[in-house]
Amino acid sequence: MRLDIMTETTMTVQVQPDVTARLTALLDTYQTLKVDADLLYDQMEEEKRKIKGEMELAGLSAFRINGVPCTIVGGETSKLNKLKFVELGGSLAMLENATEKKPKKKYLRIGEDKSES
Repeated sequence: MRLDIMTETTMTVQVQPDVTARLTALLDTYQTLKVDADLLYDQMEEEKRKIKGEMELAGLSAFRINGVPCTIVGGETSKLNKLKFVELGGSLAMLENATEKKPKKKYLRIGEDKSES
């Protein structure tokens, strides 16, 4: 069995004052927009909760008004239980051979440390 270990390295670099000023201004704008967006998102979630409640009271699972569809979506998720797979006769080698790994798209995380996510 192979053991994968991941390490993280932090490197400090000197940044020119003009770059720091531009990044600070951009980050300030982002943070202001994020606060506004979070407030709007919370209000939208509240309205969605109300719509869902009305739909359930009316016995509706879907409808369309003014061209806007609304659907109560349910479902289930599935995840391979590796221990159960091995208990049922699957080998670790089979599990490793059947596992596909793909790189994730890079994105910018702002305002939360990796340890917080």
